[in-house]
Amino acid sequence: MVDLLSVYHTLPYPFRVVIASMRGLELHCWRYGSKTSQMIEDAIERESWTRQQWEAWHAEKLELMLHHAVTHVPFYQKYWQVQRRNGSKVSWKYLENWPVLEKERVRNSPQAFISDNIRVRNLYVDQTSGTTGRPTLIYESRETVQKWFALFEARIRRWYNVSYKQRWAIFGGQKVVPLDKKSPPFWVHNLGLNQLYFSVFHISSDTAINYVEALNRFSPTHLIVYPSSLSVLANHVLEQNLKPPKMQVIFSNSEKLLPHQKAVIEQSFHSPVVDTYGMTELVSGASECAYGAMHFWPEMGIIELLDHQTKEFIQSDHRSGEFIFTGLFNEDMPLIRYRNGDAGYLPTWDCSCECGKGLPKFGEIFGRQNDLIVTPDGRDLYLLDSLFNGFPIVEVQVIQEAIDKLHLLVVPEKLYQTNVHDAAMINRMQAYVGKTVRVKVELVDCISRNGNGKFKPYLSLVGK
Repeated sequence: MVDLLSVYHTLPYPFRVVIASMRGLELHCWRYGSKTSQMIEDAIERESWTRQQWEAWHAEKLELMLHHAVTHVPFYQKYWQVQRRNGSKVSWKYLENWPVLEKERVRNSPQAFISDNIRVRNLYVDQTSGTTGRPTLIYESRETVQKWFALFEARIRRWYNVSYKQRWAIFGGQKVVPLDKKSPPFWVHNLGLNQLYFSVFHISSDTAINYVEALNRFSPTHLIVYPSSLSVLANHVLEQNLKPPKMQVIFSNSEKLLPHQKAVIEQSFHSPVVDTYGMTELVSGASECAYGAMHFWPEMGIIELLDHQTKEFIQSDHRSGEFIFTGLFNEDMPLIRYRNGDAGYLPTWDCSCECGKGLPKFGEIFGRQNDLIVTPDGRDLYLLDSLFNGFPIVEVQVIQEAIDKLHLLVVPEKLYQTNVHDAAMINRMQAYVGKTVRVKVELVDCISRNGNGKFKPYLSLVGK
């Protein structure tokens, strides 16, 4: 079998454009269709729904999804058959009677979660980024894919007056350029999606001017970016006094947007940076409005909170915990009480927003549950990005090598002074985790990304 990706990388740039554009046309057909405009308008109309309307909608959708899962999804069929054989009489009609579904189980047997009333060969296969390990395959029908991209259009692009029909650029994890390439172009023009796709693997001080020149030539109305990667380019832009084009908006995608990343990107690109939250599994979604509030998308599903220590569900709206998602969006591959490792606070209906939308506001999202520092005195602490505010650094990765040992990998800016800032970073970290914790600072040129162009801001080696 011919490895098309390997062939793609051997071709000169014009032929890579042809192949990328053909793939883009295929994706365009999957994502958009005759019903897209109406689905966008329907999603916008639902933004004015009341809490009572959403609760009634959720109750109806949940009843249908649980029934569908029990009758058509092999994993859940088998689970409830075993419960009955073991004498359990609890009803599957109530969500609280369903078990927590671990991500590893879905990763190991994804087809066990596909509805048996649809042909697998007719489904689109997506996959998670694999930031924390092997990716998980997610199956979706064309109808589900188009519903998702209509919702994305309504709740992200439309809020900022841009469209998928306009020229846009992306800084993502696809290897659109050979990794060993030393000269531009470090991007590919995808005519099928009206998109310029930039490699995040080639950004450096030497190549920054090439990226800026390409952006100026293409002149996109908006960007969709990994914030960790674009913030690196943004620092080079400021250091070299480069002049990228001003865009209507930059959407942060796929990673948690950190305050220092937002600040440096906005300063260098003179464009607003907007946060989004979602996942390939299609069980939750949220986007930031023009007034800075992160609004939850109720169509995606239901969120519960789990205390990671007691393993009990949290009833209070004022406590944080692990998110447990029940998807109401993807009937092709239902995920009930799915635990993917994200953590934070529940969305709240208790306060209105200046934007006028009736969607609930998402509470703080911490990121992965494994973004926790375990301290010698028994505390589980979320790693706060604000710890590094004020330091002249591009980015930092915290590695917990032992309960009492932290290793900081720091990419410094030019103003960084080792004899001053090393000690200051150590002192600030020890004030957070305790003086008995040994903290080592190591300056590096860059922080290694995984195969999808991401890096973990926090990496725990405790217990491994």
